Amino acid sequence: MKNATLHLRAAIWVFIGIIRCYAQASVAPTTETVGPTRGDTWRDYNVVNSFEVGYRLVTVSGNTQMYDSQINFHDGVRLFSSFFTMDSKNGHGLLFDQAIVTTNGLGGDPYSSATVRVQKNRIYEYNLLWRNSQYFNPGLTTDGGAGEHLLDTSYTLQDHNLTLFPQSSIRFSLGYSRNDQSGAGISTVQLFQTNGPFDPSGDVFPLFENVKLVQNDYRLGTEVHWLGFVLTVMHGWEDFKDDTPYQFTGNAPGDNPLNSATLTSFYRAQPYHGTSPYWQVALFRDSKWISFNGRFTYTGGVRSFVINESAIGTNQFGALANQQILAFGNASRPAATGNLNITLLPTSKLTIASRTSVYNIRTEGNSAYLQYDNATQSSDLLYFQFLGIRTVETDLSVQYQLRNWLDLHGGYAYSDRLISSSPQFAFTNITSPVPYTQTNILNSGTFGLRLKPVAPLTILLDGEIGHASQPFTPKGDRNYNAFSGRIQYKIKNLQLMALSNTDYNNNSVTLSSYSSHARTFSASVSWTPKTWFSLDASYSKQHVDTLGGIAFFANAQFFPDQVSYYVSNLHSGTLAARFSLKRADLYIGYSRVQDTGDGRSDPVSTIIGPNLAAFQTAQTFPLTFQSPSARISVRITERVRWNVGYQYYGYTEKFFDGENYLANTGYTSILWSF
Repeated sequence: MKNATLHLRAAIWVFIGIIRCYAQASVAPTTETVGPTRGDTWRDYNVVNSFEVGYRLVTVSGNTQMYDSQINFHDGVRLFSSFFTMDSKNGHGLLFDQAIVTTNGLGGDPYSSATVRVQKNRIYEYNLLWRNSQYFNPGLTTDGGAGEHLLDTSYTLQDHNLTLFPQSSIRFSLGYSRNDQSGAGISTVQLFQTNGPFDPSGDVFPLFENVKLVQNDYRLGTEVHWLGFVLTVMHGWEDFKDDTPYQFTGNAPGDNPLNSATLTSFYRAQPYHGTSPYWQVALFRDSKWISFNGRFTYTGGVRSFVINESAIGTNQFGALANQQILAFGNASRPAATGNLNITLLPTSKLTIASRTSVYNIRTEGNSAYLQYDNATQSSDLLYFQFLGIRTVETDLSVQYQLRNWLDLHGGYAYSDRLISSSPQFAFTNITSPVPYTQTNILNSGTFGLRLKPVAPLTILLDGEIGHASQPFTPKGDRNYNAFSGRIQYKIKNLQLMALSNTDYNNNSVTLSSYSSHARTFSASVSWTPKTWFSLDASYSKQHVDTLGGIAFFANAQFFPDQVSYYVSNLHSGTLAARFSLKRADLYIGYSRVQDTGDGRSDPVSTIIGPNLAAFQTAQTFPLTFQSPSARISVRITERVRWNVGYQYYGYTEKFFDGENYLANTGYTSILWSF
């Protein structure tokens, strides 16, 4: 059942990602410009600026939670965008020679940002990046459940970098970054199993969580330029804290109607703190016939955690249940990476490139898990000791210009990955566990060509064939091949482009087999027949099908030798037209994303694999998202524009109409330059 749910969850979030990439480009802010192109003079500075302030109006019908997870625009006053720059005209400003400030979506949009750059020639350069994202995830309810998983959090990132003497041969840098996530969440927990922590009995209860995650990063570094070499050294300290508490108060039954267990009180505190001091070293050198760069990083991570959990209620037989869990531990997590890249250019037509990299990470320490049942006076004790991953990779590629209109390239890659683990074990039965190890060796070859038969036409063909000896997961690459091609035609004001990709993978391990096929086709056109009119259009199709072996228990029955199946046929298209009239600019656009699935008429009309509704409804996920939009921008004066726009969002699932929504969004704004 878990595999089917993962397929369905992956389908939804891949689709949401496609929506955000292709179809969620908001009609606001306005893309037009105001004010003098060369700006204005203020004392010894040149000033260029623009600000767009307005009001966003939104109405939503249907599933508002699904709308918030994908679009999340709401009513309110907004500073849609701003741009401000001051440049010293003679390069000798008093405090700074250049200052740039930009903002986007301030005042309540789900994605907002601000950047600041201030510099004084040969003295300093300061850069600030600030971003805020309102993240809402309602969880999946397609199985008919109550939707007891949710996240409604605010994620904020800020990044500060100061460079001293930026144009000199020796430069110094200071940096600070902070990431924090806070807000509300709902999760679930399984409690009151009668035969230990891994017993499938018990019931599932909802929990409230107050998310509190903070990460701080402090950096100090230097950069040296000498005889064509560039050496950078940075030392940093990263601190992480997760202080999210979970709690439940009340008296409620669990989610399983066949289980009479109840929960009256639950509390879990699980602070997880750590620090990761790190070093980063890089060396670069470029010359006429050779260039190389080497990088090395080392992080000495140290983590400590404690979990203190208590639950009070009744089990499935009505007996009083009072359960306590204590887990604690600390571990070091050293990670080291290094790579060396060398590029040779012996002639103007021949390029030889080599890359070698090493990656090694370990998690080692002592951690203990203790579950104690106050009612039965029984306990379970588990330990964990070590996990290590070491990877060595190297590849060689050659590119040769056979003719002015023909380039050929090919390469070979080798990878050796070793995974070692000392997993959890029962302390009373095993005193010295033997580590498990697994090695996976990957060999792959690449080839391709670049063809330019006539000046406006370019053809690119690429391929890769690879084999892995022992993939770590059933769905990892084993025997795979990938091919891609691109055709581009560009002449004057017309540009045409088409792209095709295929990626096939077949894998078989001891307990199951897995295969996947992925194909992508896309085309785009950009046409500007007149200076006042332009047209852009694009289309892409992405096909994915997966088939894997699976065995599981459901409804007290064992299902061996089953298959997990999933198919997606995703079509994406956009169309946009722009008109520039005397005093007005008009934009009209339409985007559509549609997954046609495998063509079945209802979720359970086709039986592939287990004859269970939960699996059949997760095998394909047909749905449609469309968004037409329009905007008009009227030039009032050289420094003032009035803008008004409208955008519609429509989301429709074919089999689960409870997730559907319709949204009408509009805005009006003033764009001005002072």
